[in-house]
Amino acid sequence: MRVTWWHRLQGRGLGTYAALIRRTARYEVAGQENVDRTHDTGQPSITALWHGMTMMLSGYLASRVDPSQYVLIIPDDHRGAVLSVWGKMLGGTTFPISMHAESMVAARRLLALIGEMKKGKRLVMNPDGPYGPSHEIKPGVLFIARKARAAVIPAGLFTATGYHIPRWDRYTVPFPFSRIALVFGEPLEVGPEDDLGRARLELRERMNQAEQDAKTLYYGQ
Repeated sequence: MRVTWWHRLQGRGLGTYAALIRRTARYEVAGQENVDRTHDTGQPSITALWHGMTMMLSGYLASRVDPSQYVLIIPDDHRGAVLSVWGKMLGGTTFPISMHAESMVAARRLLALIGEMKKGKRLVMNPDGPYGPSHEIKPGVLFIARKARAAVIPAGLFTATGYHIPRWDRYTVPFPFSRIALVFGEPLEVGPEDDLGRARLELRERMNQAEQDAKTLYYGQ
């Protein structure tokens, strides 16, 4: 993946805006105990959220936790080149992996990613990314969870003060000084004998519930 000056410019712009959100946003959080309980055991974890919520979560990770403990999967293309710059500005580690074709390079990067998770790194992943359809679980997240023996922690976020990019994921760009609700749901574990189809449906249900719970938390209902 070649990173050009234009990619760097876009990535720095994205990182600068993310830093503004980090400094000004007010987060209301529920379910943090689900994250803490998993981390206290030393078990690897995957924080799973829908693609359109990524900007909202990045501000929380950068302001409330040590972002160097997190790894991010990015596409191995021009978008990934921009996101690699953004990820470094946040302090995380990015893993560019091809989303289209199987290759030895992609396999090696995936093995390296799983190795980092087994050493204690935490993965943040969008199971419906990077091309959609929205709110549909792709098999990658469960494959990684099984191989790394990781707990999948569903996360949902919501704010009423943001811009929704008119594309497949309605990506939310929160405005500065936004109030953002964040809910971490009950972790899902995928054993070696578990049915992945059933686990896929269960994870989607938990992620949708976390999203709905974030809206409820935001409006105080």
